Amino acid sequence: MLAITIFEDTTQIVVGKKIKNKLEIKSLISYKSIYEAYINKDVNSLTMYFDEIVSLTKCKTDIYFILPDAVFNINYFYYPTNSEKQKDIDKFLQTNNIDTDKYYYSLPFNLKSAAFSWKTVYSIEKTYIDTLLQASKNVNLLIKSIEPLSFCAIRYKNTFEQEAYIFEIYKHSANIIMYSPIAGLFKMNLAKEYILDNLKNQNSQILLSDALLQANAVAKNKFKAITGNADIHILSTKENISKLTFASTDENARIYKMRPNSNLTIKKYNQTEIDTYYIGIGSLLQELEAARLKYVKINSANILPEIVKESTKLIELEQNIKKASKVALLLFTFIIGIQTVSLYYLSTITIPDSLKSNFDYANKQIISLKKENEIIQNVKKQTEPIQPILSDILANKPDNNTLGFTKLSINNSQDDKNNDWIKIDLVANEPMKIQEFSSNLNSDRFKNIMLTKIDNTVDGINSAEISILKVIKNTPKKNKNIKKEKDE
Repeated sequence: MLAITIFEDTTQIVVGKKIKNKLEIKSLISYKSIYEAYINKDVNSLTMYFDEIVSLTKCKTDIYFILPDAVFNINYFYYPTNSEKQKDIDKFLQTNNIDTDKYYYSLPFNLKSAAFSWKTVYSIEKTYIDTLLQASKNVNLLIKSIEPLSFCAIRYKNTFEQEAYIFEIYKHSANIIMYSPIAGLFKMNLAKEYILDNLKNQNSQILLSDALLQANAVAKNKFKAITGNADIHILSTKENISKLTFASTDENARIYKMRPNSNLTIKKYNQTEIDTYYIGIGSLLQELEAARLKYVKINSANILPEIVKESTKLIELEQNIKKASKVALLLFTFIIGIQTVSLYYLSTITIPDSLKSNFDYANKQIISLKKENEIIQNVKKQTEPIQPILSDILANKPDNNTLGFTKLSINNSQDDKNNDWIKIDLVANEPMKIQEFSSNLNSDRFKNIMLTKIDNTVDGINSAEISILKVIKNTPKKNKNIKKEKDE
């Protein structure tokens, strides 16, 4: 697992591993800033940076990106139902002017209620995400999640039951994120006078206190769920974060102090180092069981398009099957070796007379076991083994990321009438890759292959549906009249 957090002044990299329901921190790496390449949507520069990160970490799978909140829209809206059906969510987004043709979105929270809820909506221009996806594809990175910074901060600090103000003060942007456990998140952009360079030249304490007053005033009209006395989290560049304080002693007392996270296993780093990289760690923590709260249901803030999420799951399944196949092959080879040595050894042993009397009894038991085994095998024959079918499909899939599956279903009933056998939904960067895959599948096992749908759903991504029908063997019926004719 590899988390890449893009800050304005630096890039933080966290390498972790999930062990049971704990996250073990393997590496913490400070890397050069890639913010300019990201904000300018420079695919070539990002490709170069990602290639260097792969060389540093030796990791290409389970990649988690964390992006600054400055480029996100964050709003919360009344949701007049508690339905999770896509058609109801689409209507909700349309009602609140979230253009899903231009923006990717995620719904990280919703208020629990029998009849209605409030939903937070993170949304971001598709071009920001598509740029990351393209650069990642260029170096064969397997992206599992892209999240906004604020959500990772709250997840790491595990403060879902407490209100919070998150100040993000940087060179190019300044904003305040407000969080309420009974409503979700709300973002307020601050004027340029609050960005880092301007704060250095003025009385930063007075300006930050003024920004807090503004946030409370906005909250009274637009985010009434927050009380105004919440903890304050300050995020900024490493050299300036300790300098950002408020004019009031009471306000400074509300600045959040980092606490150890009980979900972590730390062997080689001290708590100060962990605190520095907590945003990336917060993203990796999404793989652990989510906190259960009384009023708020916590979903994922992962902004990745659904088609990419499904493709990632299928690629992971493919990789796991390949790993399992290699282990099984090694184990099989090992067992065969043991059996060969054992047979040679046993062939040199003379059986004592005292044991020969047990041979007949053992032989009878073997006959009984064989009969039981026949019963077991007859049950197994009623369903078709899936692994050989899946292995044959995956063997024809390209090893690179030019083509991936989003859905694969196999009906493994042995019924000869089963004509609806295999269905595959897939995506590719070129239509020809889909045609090649369909052609390569054609074999004795897969004969009736139909490409039922192919279109361009997302810019640069072609989707298709493949249906494979089972070959039904026509068994000739016996002619009952043959015997009669011979008798005559």
